[in-house]
Parts: sequence; structure tokens; C-alpha cells
Amino acid sequence: MTHILLLLTEYKYLILFPIAVLEGPFTAILVGFLASVNIFNIFLAYVVLVFGDMVGDSFYYALGRLGGHFIMKHGMRIGISPEKLENAKNYFSNYHDRALIISKLAYGVGISGLVVAGILKISYKKFIKTCTYIALIQSAFLLFIGFLFGSAYAQIGKYLNDYAKIASAIVLIFLGYLIFSKIKKSIRIPKE
Repeated sequence: MTHILLLLTEYKYLILFPIAVLEGPFTAILVGFLASVNIFNIFLAYVVLVFGDMVGDSFYYALGRLGGHFIMKHGMRIGISPEKLENAKNYFSNYHDRALIISKLAYGVGISGLVVAGILKISYKKFIKTCTYIALIQSAFLLFIGFLFGSAYAQIGKYLNDYAKIASAIVLIFLGYLIFSKIKKSIRIPKE
């Protein structure tokens, strides 16, 4: 994360686009934070983030569309059976928007859902339209969250610092008690 933060503060919009293509949601929160401290223009960053997200989605769709035959041929090795693909095709056919929303918002499912949309040859126009709507809403929400946390950063830092002091004191008292108990048990004074 430190490397991404340094890259974003140094190169700003030049590096924002490729990072948004690779990792949009996390980047949106971070850029929202940086916008709160006037490193980014939040509106320009929003446009770059949405465009980067759309390019990334299109890449994964194309990967499925163009590499689908390879995935179909070797899919059994990674758990993709013809039955699973048929079930996915039925789900995408009946619930296209819902399937893409889940693919875009569920962490860990996203890339595979976008690739499957390409393998199943879902209409690209329909695909990109749905992904764009999702990216517009998701990027705005995550930028807003990052901006709010950025504005509250100093206050949160103060609370975390106070919490760390209290937690450290409690741990030290507990460790002192354990050590004292252990010493007391080992130094048993015989009764007369």
C-alpha cells in the first residue's frame, strides 16, 4: 500500500489510470483520501477511475471471449466443467444484470465473472453498459468514503493513538500480574 500511495502522490493522474485498471475499488478509497488533503481533484479522479474500471472490465471480458476455447479445453483442471458453464450461461441469460453486479461487487468473484461473461459471449454492448453503471455508482461511493475518512484522519489518528496507549497499559498490567503470579508460586515459603 505504501508503494501505491507514493506512486499516486508522485505521478498523480499518470499512474492513477493503470492502477485503476488493475485495482479499482481500493484505489478509489485511497484517492478519495488523497482528494481530501488536496492532492487530487476529486472530479477528475472520478472520471479516471470510472474509465480505468471500464478498461479493466473490457480486458477480462476479452480474455474470456478470445481465450474461451483454451479455458473450455483445459477448464476441467481448474474445476470448470461443461455443466458448470451451462449453469453459468443460463444464469447470465436469465439474470444478466444481477450476475454482473455480483461479479463486480463480490470480492474474489469479480474477475472470474467478467471472464465467464466473455466465454459465454454475452453481448459486449449489454456487458459494458451494465459495468459502466456499476462503475459510476461504485466509484462515487468509494471516493466519498475515502474523502470522509480523509477528512476525519486527524481525529481518527488521535483516537487510535489514545487507544494504543490504553491497550498497551492494559497488556503491561496483565503481563505484570502473570509474572508476579508465576514468581509467587515458585517462591513458596514453608509454613512453620
